[in-house]
Amino acid sequence: MDSKLKKALVLAILCAAMASGFAQAKRVPSRAVLYSAAFPGGGQLYNHAWLKAGLVMGVQGFFIGSAIYHGGEKNYWQELAENTEDQFLQQQYLARSRDFNDELNNDIWWIGITAGLSMLDAYVDAYLSDYDAEREKMRLRFSDGAVVLQYRF
Repeated sequence: MDSKLKKALVLAILCAAMASGFAQAKRVPSRAVLYSAAFPGGGQLYNHAWLKAGLVMGVQGFFIGSAIYHGGEKNYWQELAENTEDQFLQQQYLARSRDFNDELNNDIWWIGITAGLSMLDAYVDAYLSDYDAEREKMRLRFSDGAVVLQYRF
């Protein structure tokens, strides 16, 4: 099977699995975290936080693209160093390869940090999804020097 076809099939299955969860009125925090871990912005899409989903997709997409670029450059300079006979050029190429390796490591850290924050945000949004409805059930009144807390079931 062609690689592009496999990727399209996996993406279609992932979208179908996510679509069933999007129709739920009550959000499940663990499901939001799983969607966010599986796909950049997936948890935010599940929570119907469209602007945050776009922001997360953009930021994580940038770092993923940057990591791919820096990994490719690291390999390019490493390969040049391995294929040259000149010691001076070899050292220069290895130094460039190490620089791109450092950039790649930074990108991977940022991908992890943004993914973790995205999962945390998705969890909190899902947990608080019914906050407005719950708040309407609760009343706090002050009367005759006393505080009355009323909760409707």
